[in-house]
Formats: sequence, C-alpha cells, structure tokens
Amino acid sequence: MLLDEAHEPVRSGNLDRRKIPPPARVQQISPVGLISLLYAFSLFIFYHQGFISGTSFIGAAAAVLCLVIVFYGLFRLGLNTRVPESSLMLPQLLAALLIMLTVAYLERATQIALVPFMLIAFSFGIFRLSTPSLILLSAGCLGMYLAMILMRGHNDGYFLSFRADLMQWCVLALTLPAMILLGKQIQNLRQLLKATRYQLEHYEEKSIRDELTGLYNRRRLQAELEQARVQADEKDVPFSICLIDIDHFKQINDSNGHLSGDRILCDFAHLARECIRDSDTFGRYGGDEFLQILSHTDLKGAVIHAERLRVYAHFLDFQKVLAQKHISLSIGVAQYREGEKIADLIARADSALYRAKQLGRNRVEWIDLQ
Repeated sequence: MLLDEAHEPVRSGNLDRRKIPPPARVQQISPVGLISLLYAFSLFIFYHQGFISGTSFIGAAAAVLCLVIVFYGLFRLGLNTRVPESSLMLPQLLAALLIMLTVAYLERATQIALVPFMLIAFSFGIFRLSTPSLILLSAGCLGMYLAMILMRGHNDGYFLSFRADLMQWCVLALTLPAMILLGKQIQNLRQLLKATRYQLEHYEEKSIRDELTGLYNRRRLQAELEQARVQADEKDVPFSICLIDIDHFKQINDSNGHLSGDRILCDFAHLARECIRDSDTFGRYGGDEFLQILSHTDLKGAVIHAERLRVYAHFLDFQKVLAQKHISLSIGVAQYREGEKIADLIARADSALYRAKQLGRNRVEWIDLQ
C-alpha cells in the first residue's frame, strides 16, 4: 500500500519521453492567398482610376475571394494532408494565375500588373515546390499566357499590340527557366543546411548520452540539476534526487565478465527509465551509479519511489548471466534545500547512499532537510 502512493510509472521507449503532437493543420492564409488579395487590391486601383469596369472588378474580386475560401477550407478540414504535397502550392498558384490571365484577357489595361504578379507568385513556388513541379508551373504559366495572347490577337486584330504581347511573352519565357535554375540552387542549399543541422543535432545528442545505456551522461545530468535548481528557487517547487548504486557490481563484473555487466546495466537502465514520469530525468552518473531527478517531489515521495524501484529491480531475472539470478540496489535520497549548491545536494545524497551500504546494502536511506 505504501508503494502505491508513489507517482505512477510511465511506459515509454523514448529516452527523452517527449510528447509528440499530432500533425498541425495549416489554418493561416497562405502566401498565394495573400498575393491574390494584393492583386485584387491592385484591381481596385485600376477600377478607381477608370481603367476597368465595375463588373470586371467585382467578378475578379469574387473569384479571388472564392479561391481564398476554398483553399482555407481545405486546410481547415485537414484535407490537404491526404496528398503528398500538403501545402497545395502548385494548385494554388495555377488557380491564382488563371484568375490573373482571365482578367488580363478581359481587361487589357490590367496586363501591366500581370507579369510582376506572375513573378511574385513564381518566387513563392521556388521555396516550396520541387524542380519538376516548378517546370510544370512554368509550362502552365507560359501556356495559358500564350493562349490568352493568341485569342486576344485573333479577336482584336491589332498586329502591333499582338507583337508587343508576344515580345512580353518571350521575355517571360526567358525569365522563368532562369528562376527555375535559381530555385534548384536554393533547394540544394536548403538540403545542405538540413543535412548539416541534422548532423549537428546528432553529434549534440551523442555528446549528452551514455554510449552503453543511451541514458543522459553526467554532463547532461549536471545541466538538468542546475535547471531544476533554478526552477525550484523561482517557483518554490520541490525536487529530489535518488543516487542509485548496483550492489557488488565490481565483483559481478569481475566474476561474470564485462558483457554480463553491460547486460545488467542496460536492463536496469530500461527498468528505471520506465518507472519515472515525463517530467523526471534519469541518467548514468558514472560506472554503476545512476541518478534520478524527481521534479515536484518532496523527500517522502522520493523515498517511496526509490523503495519501489529497489523492489522492482530485485525481480529482474539475470539467470543467464548471474549465479544468484538477481541484483540489489542501494539508494541515497535527498531533497533540494532552497539556496543550496548542486554539489551540496549531491553530497547529501551520496552520504545517504554510503549509509545504505554501511547498513548492509539493498536498502534506501535519506538525508532529512533539517
């Protein structure tokens, strides 16, 4: 009954026990939606200056609004996660370009704004689309633009304007491939940065882990203790530590070999990790000594937890590597005193551990706060 009062163990295979949130749904207005709204605002300026009719402006504004609402709804409902390219950047860009080209076909005056907004939209695609998608977007953009020029040239019959439109198309046709090459270079740089960041994170993770058990090493434990001390002083919350030693481990290692000793360390590390909460920290302090940092836990709670861990460890079966089949633990427990140094806290836990060994091992001892 006493053991049940301790905080419940958490079953987790993750060393950090970080909670991984579900994939977030994009709910904000996308860059393409923002471009479309800016384009609609530019059309309002054309309308206000008398270059386009009110009917054309209202129709274009309605189309832009529908575009924003439709894609926002897809993101809001999470339907975008059902496709590999969850940002839906390519269909958004193609839909926005189709609206711009339609307006430019109906209202020639707006063509002055067409190419700049095309290039802006294409620039956003550079950062989000793969090279094949950029080529497809470029082909779609040039194809729709050329179709608009040919249709309008056939209907208007103005050869000079038709030639000017074709020249503008040719300039755009030369510009977009250059932007694709630029996009390829940017993507290569992003991949290089991503790989470099991954390597840095990998090496940083290795620097704070014990190679054998995968637990935090002494260096990281010291940092975690300092962080716990700051939090305890600022928020007036208790925390305690358990300094754990596997009894007679040196003799076990000498008698059964280092491989057996490694097996014992790893199995115990797994058990002890399973017995703590997400908010607690556990690591290998050195040799056969381990350290647990129990957040929001006073001395009584820490002693209960340590006693439970001692009992659990006794039931680990090492029949294949040990003649006596089982191991025992000596544990020293201490609660942090406000304002004390971490070295003093560890020294008190070490004194309690030493007393546990002096009193026959396989027991939990603690140092009172007084």
